[in-house]
Amino acid sequence: MAKEIITSVANQKIKNLIKLKNDPKSPYFLVETRHLVKEAEKANLVKEIFATYETEFNKQNYIIGSNIAKRLSEIVNTDGVFALCQKPTVEDLDNKIVFLDNVQDPGNVGTIIRTLKAFNFDSIITNVNVFNSKVIRSTQGAIFSVKHKKSFDSYAELKKLKDLGYKIYITSLDKDSQHYDQVPTNFQKLVVVLGNEGKGVEPKLLELADYKIYIPINFESLNVAVASGIILNEFYKKR
Repeated sequence: MAKEIITSVANQKIKNLIKLKNDPKSPYFLVETRHLVKEAEKANLVKEIFATYETEFNKQNYIIGSNIAKRLSEIVNTDGVFALCQKPTVEDLDNKIVFLDNVQDPGNVGTIIRTLKAFNFDSIITNVNVFNSKVIRSTQGAIFSVKHKKSFDSYAELKKLKDLGYKIYITSLDKDSQHYDQVPTNFQKLVVVLGNEGKGVEPKLLELADYKIYIPINFESLNVAVASGIILNEFYKKR
């Protein structure tokens, strides 16, 4: 079957793809780079593939001009491969959840998603759009196989999980917080809560904690994504 060639950014399909970048409510999202498109294919999320002739990407439905690739791209040196993807249906979350309380930076969110996947956690709750292009790139495709839920009220969401029997671990600098590697982790259902880059976890959430935990450091603070790696690795080692 002949592949359609698109050379103008005025083409309706291309205009629709451009709009996706600023439409978090759309049931679709755009993926860029050969690697991430292949990862999305593994998760059966790809609807259509757009690639420049130079990429020799044989699976594309549409061959696009380099001018279109530049318009669609959000990275400096694009490889010219893009996919229109369907957002996966939100399922019930699994037993090991990372809960982000107002973590804002998409790069941090993406790195945390990649980290939780590496350390055998299943799900994430966050107020950030996980299909933001920077989040997707930071996850390196991990988001396609991690269950997710968007939070609009951190306290209400966390209270619901506590009522469902999840053990709640919250990062905190309170005096009664425990060293992160000295708390029991042998529970079937658990949630690790990480806070905003500047303000930390909302104080009201601490009343829901089964365990308040901290990482001892010789500096003022840690990047939240780095902190997630330290804590989740400890949980992984104790599994």
